[in-house]
Amino acid sequence: MPPSEKELIMYQKATVLDLLQIIKKEPDKNYTPEELETLMMAYIKGLEQK
Repeated sequence: MPPSEKELIMYQKATVLDLLQIIKKEPDKNYTPEELETLMMAYIKGLEQK
């Protein structure tokens, strides 16, 4: 059974919160678009390995 719309929204919010926590670890760092893309891709790859 596929996830409900409510569950998908919950997963999306959790993902955003996870990424915000990662970014907040270095509050003085400015990220380039390329660095943000790399960070997000690493996050996705980490989830796929679980």
